Amino acid sequence: MTADANIQTFDRPQSLPLGLSRAYLFLIAAHGATAIALGQVSAYRFDPGMVQILGVLLTICVPWFLLALLIRRVVLLAVVEKSTTPIPDLMASLRALFTDRDRVLGGIAKMVILSFFIGASAYLKEMITVLNPFAWDEAFAKLDRILHFGVDPYRITLALFGTAPATTFLNAAYHAWFFLIYFVTFVACFARPEDTKARAYLIGFVLTFGVGGNLLAMVFSSAGPVYYDRLGLGSDFEPLMIHLRALAEVSPVWALDVQEGLWSGHMTDGRLAGISAMPSMHVATSVLMALYASTHARWSAWVMWGFAAIIMVGSVHLGWHYAVDGYAGALIAWGAWVIGRRLA
Repeated sequence: MTADANIQTFDRPQSLPLGLSRAYLFLIAAHGATAIALGQVSAYRFDPGMVQILGVLLTICVPWFLLALLIRRVVLLAVVEKSTTPIPDLMASLRALFTDRDRVLGGIAKMVILSFFIGASAYLKEMITVLNPFAWDEAFAKLDRILHFGVDPYRITLALFGTAPATTFLNAAYHAWFFLIYFVTFVACFARPEDTKARAYLIGFVLTFGVGGNLLAMVFSSAGPVYYDRLGLGSDFEPLMIHLRALAEVSPVWALDVQEGLWSGHMTDGRLAGISAMPSMHVATSVLMALYASTHARWSAWVMWGFAAIIMVGSVHLGWHYAVDGYAGALIAWGAWVIGRRLA
């Protein structure tokens, strides 16, 4: 072989089968090893809950995901491509998708591996107060006031969105995040194997949760405004909680029940556990989804950036987070996306 041929062979990317990324696998393996090691040295048995996560995805989420994608394809055929034979074209699209072995098997492999990561991440989140009890709430509350000219940010959101309908809308969006994050991640898993944008999103997803939701959450352990008084730190956020409870008499504020359940789980080692405020993973992952959407259609970018803004407001308005939690989450997501693009 010539020298040029040797150089070309050396420079050729060493890709894994099924579109799997070495960085994706390495990060999940390192994260899982950390969770297993902590499980060995603590009283908490390590259980990633893969079976439960996959069960929820397969029986509840995936059918809705497929329906949403089917509707999207029909709309594209009718509006964008203006197909004159929509049904044959739709069947051809479905046939091409389901017979793409690498895409289907790769997507399944990524989802199975990711379910292990999600379970391990949730396990590490439950370990936060075991290893580092809440200690940063006062500091973040003070930092919020400094950044917002002496005013608690929740007072701003109450002035703008303090009505019952607006609060219920923010809460509905906050709950819709659970469906949306799984949907976008599902789409990225089943993207074409050569799609580097999807690969970057998945790497960014792992980095955002691993670094933000676990490492930094453990270092800057905090509970959030809703639990400020229960931690014995004062009644600074009681006006917010009183207002939310009053609104709940008029229109649903589901966050209040979830917050009570989390606190009960925290105090009794119940099934619903894992309180953590810094950074806001709702905001972080919403920004990550918006960055990913920005690589696609312009309308999807506008929708997802709007959704990220709503989540930012809702995180403060519903008492879950200090504003700085959201700001930190957004920065972490941006950093994870940049690194993800480089590694992908």
